[in-house]
Amino acid sequence: MMSSMSWVQALQEVEKAGRAWVIATVIGTQGSAPRESSSKMIITEEHSFDTIGGGQLEYAVCQKARAMLQDAASPSHVLENFPLAAKTNQCCGGTVSVLLEYFPEPANKITIFGMGHVATTLVNVLGNMQAKISWVDSRENLAQEHNIKGLPSNVTPYLYESMLEHIDHMSHNEIALVMTHDHALDYQLVEALLDRKDCRFIGLIGSKTKALRFKKRLVSASFSQAEIDSVHCPVGLNEIAGKKPFEIAISISGQIIQITQTKAETKKGSGLTWKEINNVLSEEKAHI
Repeated sequence: MMSSMSWVQALQEVEKAGRAWVIATVIGTQGSAPRESSSKMIITEEHSFDTIGGGQLEYAVCQKARAMLQDAASPSHVLENFPLAAKTNQCCGGTVSVLLEYFPEPANKITIFGMGHVATTLVNVLGNMQAKISWVDSRENLAQEHNIKGLPSNVTPYLYESMLEHIDHMSHNEIALVMTHDHALDYQLVEALLDRKDCRFIGLIGSKTKALRFKKRLVSASFSQAEIDSVHCPVGLNEIAGKKPFEIAISISGQIIQITQTKAETKKGSGLTWKEINNVLSEEKAHI
């Protein structure tokens, strides 16, 4: 489905939503072509934004982009040459070279339960990460306040009658941070997160006394010792002390950064050499 949104507006939206996307850029034309060089569009699995000329050219580009989105082994860059008459049955008669750049969904997904002072500071710190962050609460006044103020582009607020509802919408391997205003709710959230058995990390804000009390209750609830030990409470780095919201938020951020700093895998053929670009442009000229 095509949207009237410009590619610049779409870029902000897809990044905020934490979705995979491809940006298609016309980098060269020869002869008659529907759009000039530097024209861009953004393609997701369901939508396309802006245009590089429409017609069969755009259809072919979208098909190629969606094939990249569906294949985890796709290279991050592909340069394609489109002779309009031969390849797309368009009457323009020229050729168009299009660079397709693939941006996968962020590997790191974080859910923060609670919109209190510490969580508000934490969100602004983690907003600088390459991560998709869900921020959850049941208090309408806080959810509205944060929507009005604006949030980092990678943060999406959610309002539920009960925060427990969000757990069914979480992805596999998420980082969960439990920091609500209610100890009883904190415990219910921890139990429900452990029941999922697929969280990458569960962090619980609180004191050592709270941690001991929760661990005793989790033993009574028949969780294994390994499952109980997977709940990090107090969450945050031991090396960073302090009780002020910004100190706690920095401590938690440090721990999250620590567990997410895995060596990024470089895709084979992720870049284009000058020779590859020259070959495509030479092919383009040959069709004139």
